[in-house]
Order: sequence, then structure tokens, then C-alpha cells
Amino acid sequence: MGHDPDRVVLTVDAVITDHAGRVLLMERGTDPFRGTWVFPGGLVDPGETVEQACIREVREELGLEVKLTGLIGIYSEPGRDPRGSFVSIAYRAEVVSGTPTVTSEARAHRWLEPGEEVPMGFDHARILADHRAQMRAW
Repeated sequence: MGHDPDRVVLTVDAVITDHAGRVLLMERGTDPFRGTWVFPGGLVDPGETVEQACIREVREELGLEVKLTGLIGIYSEPGRDPRGSFVSIAYRAEVVSGTPTVTSEARAHRWLEPGEEVPMGFDHARILADHRAQMRAW
């Protein structure tokens, strides 16, 4: 999808957690960052809330129904996405139903153990670090 580099695009990301403290990652199937590990997410469509967009993106990319359990942060650093100016709202979520599936956007998925690190696309390593810091503070 082409993006106008002079416009700011609103996106969402979901940090899906389980009771063991793991987070669900997907291997990105499209450019940019094809083949890297990322959180599910995407564009907010006209007429939907950011929360609705986050739930929809997880459903589309991984086939899961989730509930949002908290806000991690808002990420707007210039250059965080090579396609242009993207602002992302990252939410914490839990699976309500479903099993992760492979799609054109998610070539694979995996649960990342607490403290485990993997190379991540975009600024998702920062989002993960913020999530972990918030969990330690609780």
C-alpha cells in the first residue's frame, strides 16, 4: 500500500500476552521489514476507533479474538517506518479465543519468553521494552 509521505498515518499494535508472561510475535510477510518479528497491527480505518482497529488487525493477521487490557504507549518518532510518518498506539491484549494462524501478513508466529530477545522490525523492540518495564513496575 502506498502512503503519502506528507501525511501522518495512524496505526495500532497489539502486544498479546499470556499467563506465563510471554508475548506473541508474528514474522512479517510483507515489506518493509519482511521476515522480521513484529507485533500484529496496522492502519486505523475511517469510522473505527483505535481499539476496534487493534482488535480487527489481530483477527485479520493471526485469526485470534483478543480483548485489550491496557495502553502501553504512543510511538511517533520520525523514521520509525521507512514508508513515511506513522504514529502508532500500542495496546496490551489477551487472547479470548482462537489459535494463531499463518496468513499472507504473518508467515509464522511464536511466543517470546520473558527476557528473551529477537531481532524485531520497526521500533517494536522499544515497544517490547516499554511493555516489560511496565510489567516489572506492577
